[in-house]
Amino acid sequence: MKTLMTISLVALFVNLFAQDIPVATAEQFKRFKESTTYLVKYDDPFSSFNEYITEDMSKVWKITPFKIISPDEFETLSKDKKNSFIFLSEIFKEEGEKTAKWNLLNITLGSNAGSANMNSMPDLGSAPLNYVSDNEDNEEEYLYKLAGVLRFFQYYIQYNMANPGSDIKSVVKNNKSKLTGKELWLLQSDMSDEVNSLEKISKYFSGTVKFVTPEEIRSAIHAGNEKVVFLHQVTPGNNVGKWSLKFLLCASDGCPVYYDVTTVGAGKNGRFSASDFKAIN
Repeated sequence: MKTLMTISLVALFVNLFAQDIPVATAEQFKRFKESTTYLVKYDDPFSSFNEYITEDMSKVWKITPFKIISPDEFETLSKDKKNSFIFLSEIFKEEGEKTAKWNLLNITLGSNAGSANMNSMPDLGSAPLNYVSDNEDNEEEYLYKLAGVLRFFQYYIQYNMANPGSDIKSVVKNNKSKLTGKELWLLQSDMSDEVNSLEKISKYFSGTVKFVTPEEIRSAIHAGNEKVVFLHQVTPGNNVGKWSLKFLLCASDGCPVYYDVTTVGAGKNGRFSASDFKAIN
């Protein structure tokens, strides 16, 4: 998948791993609230990204005024520290013998160097969307969840303003109780074989689970359905040795209530599993 730009950084849902990109300071988080957020169009006529995220922004983005711009406009506007930006990129992560290339939804502030040096643009909470495939464009894996990631961005920024220096671990720890009484909306295709039916899940989890469609999850996020928690996972299929990332987010506000990062092993595909259900039970 060709993206707006390619960034060689080490980043993951805020700062779960160490990053080369600078995480925003408390003062920069406050400055964001005074900014205009520019959504940068993805320059690919065959992609549905622009169509989806434009509607998503109109439905769920409340924290700042926003405008939609072209990549060329981004080149100039990114040099202004008073601006903030949302854009799609690719990220390459390497740790020992493990590597990963993800599509990343970025939210950053501008910097003096601008897009000429992306590493200088303070990160406000960028999120991996899926693994990049060299053979096919798999954007259908994440398009229906973009609105949920936008809600997460807003939640995390507001949370960090009230609790400076928070990372995803502390946010989840302080909010995991919010899962109680919610309905867990899942795609059956996201489940490991051991939990790919409601009957199987009931052996490990006592809460309410519903198998739904991607469109139903997107609609719940747009509506801000307070009953719904949905799964965002980034899995490498059966590629042994790569990371699998799993996050449960509230549809109403993007609050994260669970996360897990594991390495896919032999016989494990990295999908949501019995151990995940046990962890949230």
